[in-house]
Amino acid sequence: MSPHDVTNEQLVEFVLGELPAEKAGGIETHLRQCESCRREVKRLQSLLDCAGRMSTVPENEHIVQSANHEVLRAAGTEDKDQSRRGLESSAAVFWRTIMSNRMTKLAVAAAVVMAGTLGLSLFGGGGAGKVYARAVSQLHKAQTLTYSMITKTGMENMPTVRMDIAFKEMGGTRFIRTATADGYITVAQTIGNKIKGISIVPVAKNYAEFEMENVPDDPAKDPWAMVDALRALPAQADEELGRREVDGRTLEGFRVREVDTVMTVWIDPASGRPVRVELEIPSAPGMNVIMSDFQLDADLADSFFSLEPPEGYVPIEIRADVADIGERDFVEFLRAWSQWTVDGTFPPMVAGSEIAKVVIE
Repeated sequence: MSPHDVTNEQLVEFVLGELPAEKAGGIETHLRQCESCRREVKRLQSLLDCAGRMSTVPENEHIVQSANHEVLRAAGTEDKDQSRRGLESSAAVFWRTIMSNRMTKLAVAAAVVMAGTLGLSLFGGGGAGKVYARAVSQLHKAQTLTYSMITKTGMENMPTVRMDIAFKEMGGTRFIRTATADGYITVAQTIGNKIKGISIVPVAKNYAEFEMENVPDDPAKDPWAMVDALRALPAQADEELGRREVDGRTLEGFRVREVDTVMTVWIDPASGRPVRVELEIPSAPGMNVIMSDFQLDADLADSFFSLEPPEGYVPIEIRADVADIGERDFVEFLRAWSQWTVDGTFPPMVAGSEIAKVVIE
């Protein structure tokens, strides 16, 4: 089978396992001889794995499979689209795609899907540890929480991302603020099943106000998933690691294992407060999240969570009923990301400020 006999569509069907055994065998023989096709298969598999890690979003397995197929279908036609786009940047293509495909629903999908990717299933298990239990108790009672989060994807073309996160709860209202090192800020507040907020994009002097109604009562899709996960740590860990020097401090370590994640928590034995949390995802080698600089019950002024835009910024308004977001919208969202990630990278698992940065930049 010569290189001219293999099409992108055939490679997509090969990765999806849709080819008959005889044709699949021919593709396998060809791959042993063709480096460019091997790279393409690896890229398509990376996209499929990425879509698989988002599979908590739809409720039905057949929807997940459908979305996965659509990602690869879109990726398989990317080469054809690229020749028409010429020198247009991939980020610009993504922005144009969002604008021309029901921007409201896709933007909301981005905010809800990506912010909640890790979900609440990061923590659990048995074991013991009074220091650990003390730290968990403090997290449970905290009315405000701030920390820094560094996300590494393990992908050469996807830079490491650092974000500062602040959380505040007053009565029935919850506030969250995320900020990147280069100034991208998202602030959101929720009351019941409604969320409203603002994303500030300094590079373009833009801001986007958004409102979401009928937000599903599903922890795995909650924009506050990571904060809730930290606050919901169980009183017991799976493994005690003992005392070690971490960043020049003597800390006690504890490990929590789940099917898809391994969480290591480092605690100051004197204060009982968490100092560093390390998250590894075995199914995604090289990807990890490090949380540090924890502050509990700090005095955070209401103005810190203001939804007012900076003076001189131009608005882009986003409104949506989240209940209307269905399979088609999710597939369109994945297709848009697959167009942006033609080099095999995928979106960072971060909150709204990073999404705003990627879309506008």
